[in-house]
Amino acid sequence: MTTTDSERSTPAGAARRGMTRPQLPSQTHPAVSGLGRFRSGPSRTVDGRPSPQVEFALRSLPSHGWPAGWIGRRDRALLVLAELAGLPVEQIAAVAAGDLTIAGGAATIRAQGGTTVLRGVDDDLLCGPCALARWVHALDLTVVYPDGRVIAAVIARAVPLRSDSPHLCHSNNLITELTRRVALLPPIDQWGHPIRAVLPSISPQSTARTIGYRVPVTAGTGHASADLADSAMRVRGLEVRLAQLLDRRPRH
Repeated sequence: MTTTDSERSTPAGAARRGMTRPQLPSQTHPAVSGLGRFRSGPSRTVDGRPSPQVEFALRSLPSHGWPAGWIGRRDRALLVLAELAGLPVEQIAAVAAGDLTIAGGAATIRAQGGTTVLRGVDDDLLCGPCALARWVHALDLTVVYPDGRVIAAVIARAVPLRSDSPHLCHSNNLITELTRRVALLPPIDQWGHPIRAVLPSISPQSTARTIGYRVPVTAGTGHASADLADSAMRVRGLEVRLAQLLDRRPRH
């Protein structure tokens, strides 16, 4: 994993932020272990140029400050995958971080429907591969430092993203092996923290609160049911968030 100068943190700066964050789901949980399957299919290349509506949204999203920068980076990655790469939310929800490769100014995304190569553009605010690289860097820090203080310090101190910012899509974008097995866009709560996958032991009255929607939790389900429920939760969450970002009405 590499970071830019604006994304380096010191232990002293991190220690001043006492916030903690729930760890990401265990890699043995069925909702996580099912990621990364069915990666065969046709390959296509897209030029990555946004429509005016998507361009406006991309230019409006923050990449610095806590937690606005964290949420903004995740939202930017969602817009890139759905609107620039053209992936359905069902495929995006099933993509693991290890299904993404960023190098040479392009992002290669291996999804259930096949492989998509997304080309970058000169404007860094609109460059899809750079947006994915910034999100993967943040996600990797979250996995490596699960207490949340390091990632909070890094994003809080980050330099605001500009059109002429350095292109991370030409940098070393390697991530840890543990991060490669994590969902590329894990669910987050209203504060931007990644939430743990819903486990069968939680009571039926409980809910997992995430940005833009609530998901009921069902108790007593088996692994297959838990897997399906978590998958449906992630798909619905991404769909609703995408609709919010583009001011569209989500599907029912």
